Amino acid sequence: MSKFLCIFAAAISAVLFLLFLLDLIAGIPFNKANTLLDIIFIVCSGGIVALSVLSFLKQK
Repeated sequence: MSKFLCIFAAAISAVLFLLFLLDLIAGIPFNKANTLLDIIFIVCSGGIVALSVLSFLKQK
């Protein structure tokens, strides 16, 4: 169950990472509403992906 949660968290965070990166580059979903928030969300979702992957690799 915990491996599933790691994969699920990584997948959701990866989707959010791509969504906000696309908004930062092309302004498609949110029309570049706030660039600073896009950068903050990209960094945070990238961190969650990294932590999820590391947690998945540490499990037996």
